[in-house]
Amino acid sequence: MRKFLTQKELELALEDIVQELQEDDQIDAVYIPPEVDELTDEEDFIEDVEKNEANKNADIVGTFEIHSNENDLYNDSDEEILHIKRQKSLEKNQSSFHPIWKSGQFLHQNVPKSTEGNNLETLTNLLEGLSPLEIFFKFFDDTILDLIIQFSEKYARDYNRHDFHLSREELLNFFAILILSGYHRLPQTDMYWSTDVDKTVDIVRNCMSRNKFKTIKRNLHLSDNTKLDKNDRFSKLRPFFDTMNEKFLQFDVFSFHLSIDEQMVPYFGRHSCKMYMKGKPIRFGFKLWCICSDDGYLYKFIPYGGATQKKSDLGLGADVVFQLLSVVKSAPEHDIFFDNFFSSYKLFALLRQKGFFATGTIRENRSSGCPLVPSKSLSKQSRGSYDSQFEESNHIALVKWNDNSIVTMISTHYHVQPVTNVKRYDRKQKKQVAIPQPAIVSVYNKHIGGVDLHDNGVANYRISVMGKKWWWPLFVNTVDSTIVNCWKLYNKVNNNKISQLDFKSYIAVRLLQLRTTVARPLAIDAPIELRVVQENNIGHIILKSETRRRCRVCHSQTIYKCQRCNVFLHTTCFSTYH
Repeated sequence: MRKFLTQKELELALEDIVQELQEDDQIDAVYIPPEVDELTDEEDFIEDVEKNEANKNADIVGTFEIHSNENDLYNDSDEEILHIKRQKSLEKNQSSFHPIWKSGQFLHQNVPKSTEGNNLETLTNLLEGLSPLEIFFKFFDDTILDLIIQFSEKYARDYNRHDFHLSREELLNFFAILILSGYHRLPQTDMYWSTDVDKTVDIVRNCMSRNKFKTIKRNLHLSDNTKLDKNDRFSKLRPFFDTMNEKFLQFDVFSFHLSIDEQMVPYFGRHSCKMYMKGKPIRFGFKLWCICSDDGYLYKFIPYGGATQKKSDLGLGADVVFQLLSVVKSAPEHDIFFDNFFSSYKLFALLRQKGFFATGTIRENRSSGCPLVPSKSLSKQSRGSYDSQFEESNHIALVKWNDNSIVTMISTHYHVQPVTNVKRYDRKQKKQVAIPQPAIVSVYNKHIGGVDLHDNGVANYRISVMGKKWWWPLFVNTVDSTIVNCWKLYNKVNNNKISQLDFKSYIAVRLLQLRTTVARPLAIDAPIELRVVQENNIGHIILKSETRRRCRVCHSQTIYKCQRCNVFLHTTCFSTYH
């Protein structure tokens, strides 16, 4: 009986055959239709294929041939070889995400190779001996300062504030006041310029006037409003975010242990991206996906724009992991940790195939049918009991451990051994007792908290100056994250470590002591459009419009506009504009 190939079987077989051909071969796949007298309405199926509902309608009759410039590519045993290769390809494809679990002791053959020592030596050579301010300028250099100045001045011109100009020194003074507000808090921002003896801050008053600070804050902008991406909810911050992510990676990923987690930025206004996280210290705000070293250095962050973002078949958690791991140049040189929001068997299998080593907690419904002891049964056993399974094809191990509650772990290179003892309080004995803890749990607990450490550093001295723009909390949070990164780097390369407060105070005071070296004019010539209006005052008549827009001068709503200029103006602002 003649047996036909399904489309899936044929594709797998063709892939294996083509890979064996030389790169310079000319290969063609030719489909030859069946002869006229062949009955194609009723087809014979392989028994295994007939059981697969997905392949019932995917059969192809006729003949496929591979044409190559090698004359001796095939011989009489081609049909037998093709059948063997087809079976191997199918078995490999089916076993990728349908693992065969085994119990017992298991040792991972491959482990990550740490190069952190060499990386830290290179980092020390670059940064050792630099002051906190010099490390700060490694991140907020002329590139990022000029970017902010460019967008801010353009934003001011768009709103007819042509007398606004911003220098690098003034912008650094502005940053200094923001940084100082993180550890020197006052109920109102205006109080930093108060003359009262109990509220005055002389270093702020001597650096910049209150009106100048408010003017900079009013016109501060981080993007070009005429080039915003409508599909990007964070387009007003995207140039700033991308530049800062590049600055965070300027020394490459120098840490061996990396952790992936979320960070919440407090925000209580109205925005479609605002999240509510029940039971979290910060319940309302923006969510950032972060990848950090285990000691809290931030390498990359991604703002979460909500459920409208496209997701792959693996789900949101896996997509975030792969986006954040794009910063890693050499996968085998790092050890990745994340929690059960991201974890699944499919994700770990793909990470293993790409060369990554990962460990995390996992939810039981994502373990791909791993036959671990049920949680109810394990909870009735003694505290410290555990069960483990492993899967050889992808070198993935799962361990379920009974502690205060049942926790399930998954890893590509950690397992149960070596088992250590940890102390827990026993209510019956009313004392601390030692219970066994698998190695996978102890390693995970040691290295998972990188993002939390960074978030704690941000929260310790968070900038307290408030803003009316929705993106202001994200902007000041990025400034705080940069300060934390600078502090982490300084203590990593210097033996004389300093506290975060002293580090932040050093930067703020030095920036407040900067002075503008080149005085810039307070005003410039009017733009061409305005000069033309002033030179030719004929035809400028104020008319009532059917629509309502903002006045070009005072920015309040109005229904009147200039007939010739087509600019909305109040009757009281008409003469001022012209």
